[in-house]
Amino acid sequence: MYNHGRIILCGGVCMIRVGIVGGTGKLGKDIIRLLIEHTEITLGAVVARKNNPFAGKELGSLIESQITDIIIQDDILGASEKCDLYIDCTNVDSFMENYDAYVLGNKPVIIATTGFESKDMEKINLLAESIPVVVCPNFSIGVYKFLKLIKLAASEFCIDANIDILEYHHKFKKDKPSGTAIEIAKTIRESGFEEQINVHSVRAGNIVGEHSVLFTTDDNERIEISHKIYSRDGFSRGVMETIKWIIDKDVGLYGIEDIFN
Repeated sequence: MYNHGRIILCGGVCMIRVGIVGGTGKLGKDIIRLLIEHTEITLGAVVARKNNPFAGKELGSLIESQITDIIIQDDILGASEKCDLYIDCTNVDSFMENYDAYVLGNKPVIIATTGFESKDMEKINLLAESIPVVVCPNFSIGVYKFLKLIKLAASEFCIDANIDILEYHHKFKKDKPSGTAIEIAKTIRESGFEEQINVHSVRAGNIVGEHSVLFTTDDNERIEISHKIYSRDGFSRGVMETIKWIIDKDVGLYGIEDIFN
């Protein structure tokens, strides 16, 4: 049976301890830096894959930090006593390898990994029957508002329009299309659009994240709605809000719309 996350007291202040799985990757390191600077939420553990060169080393070997009591681990269950919830920043294959550990760990999981297929989502739905799970392809609060605008535009224009989604990310991002682009397409489908939606993915440079939706008509008109993130700081508020939101939730599968509503 699932028990709500344990929150420790530190100097009389309630602290939520977070375990970052996939902490040696780009997103993982960004979230670690955010947690180090936060007061209500603290970094409890960092977990890397087996045979990762950082495993067994102090956090300072990964990022510039004066913290010496956090050793990067390669075992999710071994980190369980040091955290109240997990954020998974790995990839689809690694998440599925970690799946059983999340079941046994019995703590909320925020999935920041993208690229899941329908068979993977079936397992995630099963996991959400025993613990709270948030699937969060994008931590930006602006993206949530962007999706609401897309839903409104789709209900107004999709009957008479062709729809294209354009998404741009840094050259190291592996999945195409992005999780956010998939969520955009899902939002448009929910508005009743049944025709083909074309998705165009670009991976170049250090682009943090850009998404645009083009509605083009046979009357030579175009409506374009865009969302751009210029810095990873744009994710920070969304990360913290998601952590604070999930910690006391009951079992179930949640999405970005649940958090930012």
